[in-house]
Amino acid sequence: MNDMKRHLKVDNELIIVFLLVVIIGLIYFLVPHQKVFLNFFYIPVLLGSYLFGKKHGTYSAFLSVLMVFSIAYFIPETFTDKNNISMSLSKWLDITTWGCFLIIVGYLMGALYEKKEKYNREIKKTYQGIITMLSLILDSVDQYTQNHSIRVAKYSEKIAKEAGLSNSEIEDIKIASLLHDLGKIGVSAEILHKIGKLSDEEKKEITGHTGNAKDILEPIGGRVLRILPLIINHHERQDGNGYNGLLGDSVPMGAKIIAVADVYDALTADRPYRKALSPLEVKEEIVKGSGTHFDPEVVKYFENVFPTLEIEEPALT
Repeated sequence: MNDMKRHLKVDNELIIVFLLVVIIGLIYFLVPHQKVFLNFFYIPVLLGSYLFGKKHGTYSAFLSVLMVFSIAYFIPETFTDKNNISMSLSKWLDITTWGCFLIIVGYLMGALYEKKEKYNREIKKTYQGIITMLSLILDSVDQYTQNHSIRVAKYSEKIAKEAGLSNSEIEDIKIASLLHDLGKIGVSAEILHKIGKLSDEEKKEITGHTGNAKDILEPIGGRVLRILPLIINHHERQDGNGYNGLLGDSVPMGAKIIAVADVYDALTADRPYRKALSPLEVKEEIVKGSGTHFDPEVVKYFENVFPTLEIEEPALT
């Protein structure tokens, strides 16, 4: 993964250099008044600042200035008035002034971008910390499911990565996994800990916990609205016999992934009404449920990552 990120970073840098070369070619070969088009160099410099920060923004500016100075030196008639080529001092002053402004812009824009990114990282870290603490509070509601949400988040993340989802989608799935049982706050402890068979009313209260989560989270708005469908529908089934009756492709992929991770962790842990099953036994149960309870593709992803799953309580990073 790190190699891929480095490769993508190099590719982006090459794109910037390529843009510089193309722009210089256009300036020199296609337009009669090259000075006017020096401003086009702001495009790759701003692009470098936006993609990589002040370091690469400044590098792009220096590279632009170096190229322009080289052209102006080796081809003296460039960037001059064709009718007065002798005004070389004015030409160099103009290019120097332009180059200084370009470098300053590259540095400042990159610095502003890095400051914004630092702020976003701090907000994201705080947001994730609050979500993690909230998940621990949720798990404390049920003494038999301590750290359940954290484990489900880790398993869901592994499955989502195997499915090839984007980083943003994986992050949403992790957060939804941490909060997937939020609605249980509205369910009585007697029902959560009941050993015997649930009555129809009690079943209705249990199945309504996803709706409770919607009532709690929907007023918050913002990014939370993106993860709501994953939380609300994590008890849906492939055959349409889930809590809300959604069928197959109408269920979000993230909810399908959380469903598998949730069942895996639930069955490998002791509950008041049954003993824990072994990981292999749970895997067999999930495979049996492929096409009826679970999405077949998600089950395949689960099978692929199964050897890496850990039963001991994994830390969330």
